[in-house]
Amino acid sequence: MVVAVNKEDAVNKIVSKLLGCALLGSAALGMAAEIDVMTQNQYLGADLTPVLSAATANPFNPEVFNAAVVMTLQKIAAARPVERAKALAAQIAQRSPDVVGLQEATRFACLPHPGVPEVPGKGCDDPAVKGAFNDQLQNTEAALRGRYVVAGKVTNLKVDAIPFVVNGYPAILQVADRDAILVRSGLTASWVNFAPIALCRISHEGCNFTTRPPQFTTPLGPIAIERGFLAVDVTVKGQSYRIFNTHLEQRLLAPNLPETRLLQVGQASEVLATALGTWDGQRKLLVVGDINSAPQDTIPGAPTPYQVFTRNGFTDAWMMRPQADDGLSCCQSESLTNRKSELYERIDMIFTLTQLPLVLDMKLLGNTMGDKTHPAGNGGLWASDHAAVAAKLRLD
Repeated sequence: MVVAVNKEDAVNKIVSKLLGCALLGSAALGMAAEIDVMTQNQYLGADLTPVLSAATANPFNPEVFNAAVVMTLQKIAAARPVERAKALAAQIAQRSPDVVGLQEATRFACLPHPGVPEVPGKGCDDPAVKGAFNDQLQNTEAALRGRYVVAGKVTNLKVDAIPFVVNGYPAILQVADRDAILVRSGLTASWVNFAPIALCRISHEGCNFTTRPPQFTTPLGPIAIERGFLAVDVTVKGQSYRIFNTHLEQRLLAPNLPETRLLQVGQASEVLATALGTWDGQRKLLVVGDINSAPQDTIPGAPTPYQVFTRNGFTDAWMMRPQADDGLSCCQSESLTNRKSELYERIDMIFTLTQLPLVLDMKLLGNTMGDKTHPAGNGGLWASDHAAVAAKLRLD
């Protein structure tokens, strides 16, 4: 397992140097900067743990693996991804933030099995699973109708060929998990090219982490869960910002695999080191995303992902709100059918590289029963298992 957590000295040097630049830059500008930002985990529609557990089981059981794949596709289809994408896009459109960090914008596609003729209602067209095959990012763009553009994306997981059998008929599954940044149309924005950074493993417009789980070797081929980050430079009302978006590894990938908390720390450190190491001291710097770790978490002998940021110059914007509420953003039930909200922890964050940001308005979106999709069929669904977090900030 690759773990890169010994970055404290380098990070401290960068912080001490650049925080001084931040104070000088703010004084030189002599003006307040306001921006509305949002982070939204879109949720694929099912827990992939059973698939990963079956894929890495020793001995490998192809029947158990196939059952896990079909069950997961059925759950995703039942979670009505197209309908939820519209609901998630509606959250964005109603708030109209300047920049949105998206996580877990997944794509599930199905191909006919080689040599097997396509038959209506069979394989990829089987009613039990066909609703799972959608592109969440594409659906979101379509629902926003040109109001936002995708400024960049990074792929966290990509598997091109998973053979499976549904109701006796074979097909091929393709899976991709992406993070992306949306920028409101009309704003001047460009993605940040990290290619010159030695440790950046380029993925589209972002970087995959060097700190990551080992590649899983399975009888069906390798599975690499990479995750990563990306950033955009955007100008809002004459002020320049650099905004990072990331989705750190979850605490545990599967019950039969080791915990990944130290991987989270290494990944947070990579985002921090890149953010500070490429900062010019003038742009306002923010990091948004799903860090899969709550402020209350502890890791023996290491800082938590939250502490990696808050101990190194970043401020948790939620803690600057005048309201005293917990801001719980995760997680609803896997099926999204729970009647009342079951959000129980705060892991979706907006960090700013300034000690005292003024929070003009900050709230959760999609966390009340009135936010559920329209009751139809088996009832209304939560748009995601996460609530989105949106903040209008004044950064002096």
